[in-house]
Amino acid sequence: MATETHCPYCSLQCGMRLAGRRTPEVSAWEEFPVNQGALCRKGWAAAGLYGGRERLTSPLVRDRETGEWSAVSWDDALDRVAEGIRAAQASGGPDRVAVFGGGGLTNEKAYALGKLARVALGTSQIDYNGRWCMSSAASAGIRAFGLDRGLPFPLADVEETDVLVLVGSNLAETMPPAARHLDRLRERGGKVVVIDPRRTPTADRADLHLQPVPGTDLALALGLLHLLVAAGAVDTAYLAERTTGWEDVRDSVASWWPERVERVTGIEAHELRALAAMLGRSPRVMVLTARGAEQHSTGSDTVLAWINVALALGMVGRRGAGYGCLTGQGNGQGGREHGQKADQLPGYRRIDDPAARAHVAGVWGVEPDSLPGPGRSAYELLDALGTPDGPSALLVLGSNIVVSAPRATHVTSRLEALDLLVVCDIVMSETAALADVVLPVTQWAEEDGTMTNLEGRVVLRQRAVTPPSGVRSDLEVIAGIAERLGSTASFPTDPEEVFAELGRASAGGPADYSAI
Repeated sequence: MATETHCPYCSLQCGMRLAGRRTPEVSAWEEFPVNQGALCRKGWAAAGLYGGRERLTSPLVRDRETGEWSAVSWDDALDRVAEGIRAAQASGGPDRVAVFGGGGLTNEKAYALGKLARVALGTSQIDYNGRWCMSSAASAGIRAFGLDRGLPFPLADVEETDVLVLVGSNLAETMPPAARHLDRLRERGGKVVVIDPRRTPTADRADLHLQPVPGTDLALALGLLHLLVAAGAVDTAYLAERTTGWEDVRDSVASWWPERVERVTGIEAHELRALAAMLGRSPRVMVLTARGAEQHSTGSDTVLAWINVALALGMVGRRGAGYGCLTGQGNGQGGREHGQKADQLPGYRRIDDPAARAHVAGVWGVEPDSLPGPGRSAYELLDALGTPDGPSALLVLGSNIVVSAPRATHVTSRLEALDLLVVCDIVMSETAALADVVLPVTQWAEEDGTMTNLEGRVVLRQRAVTPPSGVRSDLEVIAGIAERLGSTASFPTDPEEVFAELGRASAGGPADYSAI
C-alpha cells in the first residue's frame, strides 16, 4: 500500500505516493490540490536517494592531526559533542556555542532546534540559511503588512489575474508543476511579464521580458512607480483608505524618470512605459517576487518597492490580484516561523518582546529571564566563528554551509577555525568533511513531520520508508545533546508530541498553529 507524502525539494510540497519499503517507487497523488499529480524531475527521481553508497549509517569522528575518520557508537559521539560544548562554554560563556539550521527542516525540527539553543545551550547564537534569501521578503512583508506570509492566496489564483509580474523567478525550472498556471493564464488572455537578467524557460513563456542589469531591480520598481504616478494610474481612494505613508513613497520616486532608470538598469525607457501602461489599464495585477529580487544587499528594499507597486494600483486584497513571495526551500515558510532565527521565538514572536518571552518560557518550563536575547544573523554569525569574540563551537542541521553561504571561501576558513564543528547529515557533504563529529540522520520519507508550503498549507509528511540501521532522527540528536548537558526541560522525540508543544508555544502569535 502506498503512503501519501510530500516531495522535499521546494516549497510547493507536491503531493506524491511512495510504495515499497526497500526500493520505494514514486507515483502520482492526483487529489493533492497544489500539484494535482504533476511532479518535476526531482520529484519523480526522489526515491533514488535511498540505498546510495554515500549514505552515512554510523557516527564519525575526525582525528585533527591525521585527518582520518573513525566510526564510533552514538553514545561516544554524543558524549564528545557534549564535552566540546562544555569546553566552549567554559572558555567564554553560552554564546561561545552556535547553532545553524536550514529552511528544509520540518516545523518540528526547527522548533526543537530553537528550543535547544535557548534552553539547553543558553545561547543567542542561532540562525539559518533562509536568511540569505526569503528573509528579505519576510522583512519587507512585515514592514508593509505587519505579517510575513509568502502567498496570501492559493497558487491557482495566478490563473485569474490579468497581468502577472514575476520578479526574479524562473518558475518553469525551479517549480515546474506550478508553471502550468502561467500557460492557463495566457490561454484565457492574461499577460505574463518576466523581469530577469537571464533568458530562461520562464521568460520564454512571457509576453514581455525585461532584462535589467543584475542588481538593479530596485531602480526598476522605483521607475515603474514614478510612471504610475505620472499617468494618474494609482488608486487614490484605496491608498487613502487602506494605506499610510503614500505621500512619502510618491515623493521618493519623483526623481526616477524613465531615462534615468534606463541609464541604471539598461531597460529602455519605452519598454518601461509599455509595462506601466499595461499595469495601469489592467483590472487585476499580481506581483510575485522570488530569489532573484531578494538576494541583494538591498533585497528587503527591492521587495518593498514591488509591494508598493501592487499597493499603488490598489491590488492587495482583491481576488486574482495582489502581492506574493514564491518561497523557495521546502519549508521556507514554516522554517522561519518557529524559532531558528536569531531574533525570534516560536509563532513568529519577537525574542525581545517581554510578553512573548513570558509565554514561551511558560510552555518550556523555564524563567523568562533565562532566555537569551537576539543574536547575530546568519552571515554575521558565520563571519564571527573562531574569532576571539565569536563562537568556538557550531552545531549544523539541514544546511551545507560551504556550498550555500555568501563568500564561501571566507566562511570555510571560519569553519576551519572552530574548536568543534558538529554536522548532522545523510551524506559526507562539503561541510561535513570539515567537521569533528558527523551524525547520520534520517531523511524526508523516513520520518513523520509537517512542512508549511508557499501557500501557507501545513502538510503532513508521513513516514514511508524504514531508515537504515544506525541512523537517528534530528529530534533524537537534539534530545540526546540536551540530556547530556543536564537540561531540565523536556525534549520529546515523537514528531506528533513536538507538534503539539509547538502549537502551545505558538498560540496567540502571528504564526499561530495551535488549532491545527
